[in-house]
Amino acid sequence: MGEAAFRRSPAGFTLLEVLVVILLVSLMAGLVGLAQGGQDSRRARHEADRLRGLIGLLRDDAVSHQRQHGLRLDVDGYSVWRLDGTGRWRPDPAYRPQRLPDDLRLRLEPAPERPGEQAGPQLLVLSSDEMTPFTLHLEFRGQPLLSLSSDGLEEVRLEQP
Repeated sequence: MGEAAFRRSPAGFTLLEVLVVILLVSLMAGLVGLAQGGQDSRRARHEADRLRGLIGLLRDDAVSHQRQHGLRLDVDGYSVWRLDGTGRWRPDPAYRPQRLPDDLRLRLEPAPERPGEQAGPQLLVLSSDEMTPFTLHLEFRGQPLLSLSSDGLEEVRLEQP
């Protein structure tokens, strides 16, 4: 037996093999990040469309049934309120409170004059077909994705910043 028969092949990976694996893992992580970003935008769009539809429904109901509606907005959700016969705002039992998916947040402009006050809704939808002028931002991890806005007379607009 010659010396060649006892020679072992080198153990381990070459630098080139390690670099190729790192490159592939980086590319895959980037693609997953891009796919996730698109999903977050779709979720935000879905929530914005849902909220815009709800405001339109409340407007129609307010005018046709002479009711005063309101929306109570929190950073992670919203609820529908209605003015009762005694002139007090109460949560409307016909609508259940809605929570936003994780990482989506709401930010209202103008901000409420008395922060933290839980006395009632910030956005009013009146039977006179008027509503409180507002801009509502949907944010993902602090980054604005979409905005809903109205001057109080026109329909709610959906915009991208």
